[in-house]
Amino acid sequence: MDARTAPPPLGPDRMPMRHRVPAWVWDVLVVGFSLVGAFAPYRDPGARAHASLPDLPGVALPVLLYVVVGLQAGALLLRRRLPLAVFVGESVLLLVGSALAGVGMPFAIPVALAVYGLAKRRPRRVGLIAVGSVVVAYVVVEYATGNAVGLDPRVFPGPVIIAFAGAAGDGNRSRRAYVAMLAERAERAEATRESEAKRRVAEERLRIAQDLHDAVAHEVAVVNLQAGVAARAIAPDREPDLPRAREAVDTVGRAARGVLEQIGTLLSALRADSAGGSAPTGPMPGLGALDELVADFAESGLQVGVRREGRSASVPADVDRVAYLVVREALTNAHKHGAEHRAHVLVEQDDASLELSVVNPVGPDRSGGAPSGYGLVGLRERVGGVGGVLIAERDGGVFRLRVRVPLGGGAGHPGTDESGEVVG
Repeated sequence: MDARTAPPPLGPDRMPMRHRVPAWVWDVLVVGFSLVGAFAPYRDPGARAHASLPDLPGVALPVLLYVVVGLQAGALLLRRRLPLAVFVGESVLLLVGSALAGVGMPFAIPVALAVYGLAKRRPRRVGLIAVGSVVVAYVVVEYATGNAVGLDPRVFPGPVIIAFAGAAGDGNRSRRAYVAMLAERAERAEATRESEAKRRVAEERLRIAQDLHDAVAHEVAVVNLQAGVAARAIAPDREPDLPRAREAVDTVGRAARGVLEQIGTLLSALRADSAGGSAPTGPMPGLGALDELVADFAESGLQVGVRREGRSASVPADVDRVAYLVVREALTNAHKHGAEHRAHVLVEQDDASLELSVVNPVGPDRSGGAPSGYGLVGLRERVGGVGGVLIAERDGGVFRLRVRVPLGGGAGHPGTDESGEVVG
């Protein structure tokens, strides 16, 4: 979560009170509360008479009571940094004060405050052990010293307030842990969204790069072939054929303009993607544009026969686009590397799958677009991306490119042939 997605900071009027009040104010309140709670019972002469320590001349309370309560109040100032040590010290002073003064309740209040801080900052197991041990020790001391007999009601307030403080501290710890878990989950979700967005951007850029390669490879092949035709038409060792040369030059111009338009469109998409927007790239052609593609190759000198078998069924847009790219890449390779300037395209389709086969003759030293070029590598990735299989093979003087893409979800692993062997 960064500065753009993080929630705005809370203002002073919306912050919890514990964050608005300085820590030293809380310390003063805690110490004052422990002192008042300790000395209040001794304002009653009957309570002072119950204490086992005699009053000193001119002193209303036993001196030892001052010492124990003062130590307990001072130790509370360290409850944040040393919660366990403060709890142990407060518990010892509770037992000493209860045994000597005969009244344990005044000394239990600082222990309750220490237990609250310990349960708030330590795991629940530690809080339970702390509360259980100090309560048991307190009750044992009360009865062992004779301060309590039978079901003495004076014994119960101390353990009750200590247990309540422990439960309150544990509840505070649980609430803070829950809030921290929610914050961490939100940060993790935000990081996941950012990672997913970056992954999609990378995939989109790879797709654009593949589109650029496919478009440029096809048009550059046309330019190369027509440039050769024009050169032969005006060769000095033969009679010039100006109409044919002009036609070839016109084809070169159209191909060059097509390349520039497609490059401009793809670069616009990249720029819009980098700026966080989107740019329309126009609908990508599918098998519906197969006749136009064949006509383009016919103008370039490649005679292409097309045969369709099976009944026409609805084809997903991504499969339709990949099928078109496969045919275009195969015909481009046939144009560049094939012999006899001809090729044949077979399209077979039913409800379960779409199958393509592009066959062209090759010369004895021609690979016909064997699976070593970047074009066929990119095609394998595209075909595998829609769950299909691509096989490129040469059989004698014929090069064949076959693709099968499932339409009903029942397919083998992408990128493998029927035997399970990885292609390429």
